[in-house]
Amino acid sequence: MKNQYIKDLQEGQPIDDYFAVSSKKAPAKYKNKDGLWFSFDISDKTGTISVKFWGGPNEETIKELFSSFKVNDVVSIKGGNLRPDSFTGKLELHLNEDSCEVKKEGNFDYAEFVPTTTKNISEMIPKFKDEIESITDDNIKQLLKSIFDDDEFMKKYSESPAAKGHHHNYVGGLLEHVLSMIAMSKTIAKQYEPDLNLDLMIVGCMLHDIGKIFEYETKAVIDYTVKGSLLGHISIGIRMVEDKIDKLENFPLDLKSKILHLILSHHGSKEAGSPVIPHFPEAVALHKIDDCDAQVKYAIQVKKQLLETTDEDIARADRQFGFMYLK
Repeated sequence: MKNQYIKDLQEGQPIDDYFAVSSKKAPAKYKNKDGLWFSFDISDKTGTISVKFWGGPNEETIKELFSSFKVNDVVSIKGGNLRPDSFTGKLELHLNEDSCEVKKEGNFDYAEFVPTTTKNISEMIPKFKDEIESITDDNIKQLLKSIFDDDEFMKKYSESPAAKGHHHNYVGGLLEHVLSMIAMSKTIAKQYEPDLNLDLMIVGCMLHDIGKIFEYETKAVIDYTVKGSLLGHISIGIRMVEDKIDKLENFPLDLKSKILHLILSHHGSKEAGSPVIPHFPEAVALHKIDDCDAQVKYAIQVKKQLLETTDEDIARADRQFGFMYLK
């Protein structure tokens, strides 16, 4: 069982625990002496921290250590020096070959490394199913039931993150994101009643990111699958949904085109990754709702993370926000 979590680490604190490896950079030579050093990031469910490993003159020893673990492995670390980076001020772990130990760990609980939604997944699933039942269009309802009445698929969907490192980037994040989008859709559809088709907006919310259940895999860290890296969630999702529709009898072709367009256009622009831009009002609404929920949730996550590390009124955040006001 873990005793040290990243959010609680403090400057000068001795390290003796295990962490997930979330990224690695290849060994590099020192400029003014013999030997190699390398860097990697470690994480747990509370955050991520950068590590610099300073090797001695024996390059083969460092290469062997670097090759002994990979991204998504868990390593135990003993020793090292925690200190803030001189430029960013963020805490870093510095390890020296002569005074530390790093080795791959095989006995651990994944739940200690990957964050989970603060909402109850087992309570969100019935709410999601109720939204399907509320749909009045029989064809849309039939499509959604053909997908989500599969318990094994529903389990994957409900446990999937919505992202690797941005909004809702935790177990259950996708389902939480979708339910939030549906709630927004109801408000917007009512505002523009009767000009927006709420059934179309709900199916768009449920299916726009469906490919993410195969784009990501959750082990010691949330990472891209090979398929996800090569194809992306929009491409994966389109194939999944079109295959389901084609197996349904007499599904209207115009409705099929609209649903597929919602998935294809939900990023809003070609620069953002959508093959096409939104071409009808519900598609515009879906894009804006998706972006709104993602950006607001991300800002909330960033603020919460900063509040755990500082009591300042305003703190440096990231490139997107620059600074975040915390009061």
